[in-house]
Amino acid sequence: MKSKRRGFTLVELIVVMAILGILIAIIVPSWGYFMRRSRERTANAKAKVIFNAAQTEFTRIAQRERYALSVDDTIFQADSIEIQEANASLYVGTGNFYFYWDGTTGHQMDSANPNVINDTNVQENAHLATAINNICGTEGVYKIFVNNYNVQSVVFCSQQNGQYKGTYPRTMGSEQISNENAIRNNAVSAVDAAAMNAVAIAPIPVTPEPAEGT
Repeated sequence: MKSKRRGFTLVELIVVMAILGILIAIIVPSWGYFMRRSRERTANAKAKVIFNAAQTEFTRIAQRERYALSVDDTIFQADSIEIQEANASLYVGTGNFYFYWDGTTGHQMDSANPNVINDTNVQENAHLATAINNICGTEGVYKIFVNNYNVQSVVFCSQQNGQYKGTYPRTMGSEQISNENAIRNNAVSAVDAAAMNAVAIAPIPVTPEPAEGT
């Protein structure tokens, strides 16, 4: 006697599909989160390499510019030709300095508005980019924030408008940065001074603007 094969009933199929739907609803967001964390960890590691390579080069630049920085402490009078020439020879100088590598070319950014490219010294930009990229490679794009020749922070991404960015010394995805979306949702070149400062271990104090009438 032949046995009859019994298939799934409609109710059983609906129950199985409902269970699959629930599992997918749980797994897909989690998978996206873990993928993002993995890619951000990779980008964070790259940002660290760039940070260390940049610090080595900015230390060399500081040694080279030491004389020009000391001219103000000499017997030369203020606004003398010697002081003007010394100041003109500075590439980094004291205060804030921002540098951006777009994947093919290095750019100095406006220190007052680091979202704006200010290529006042193309040759020095090329030298700095070459020195950094000889160590860390040319793939991807990055932005460096420097204060008084000390590298404060780096933002890196495989693409200019890429979603998965890495930072150093405070890293993306580690809950060390107060507003990570200010970095995630912008192109690397458009990451502003506040976000770059937030990535630094010891953020540079911001001088409050004087109140009106003072």
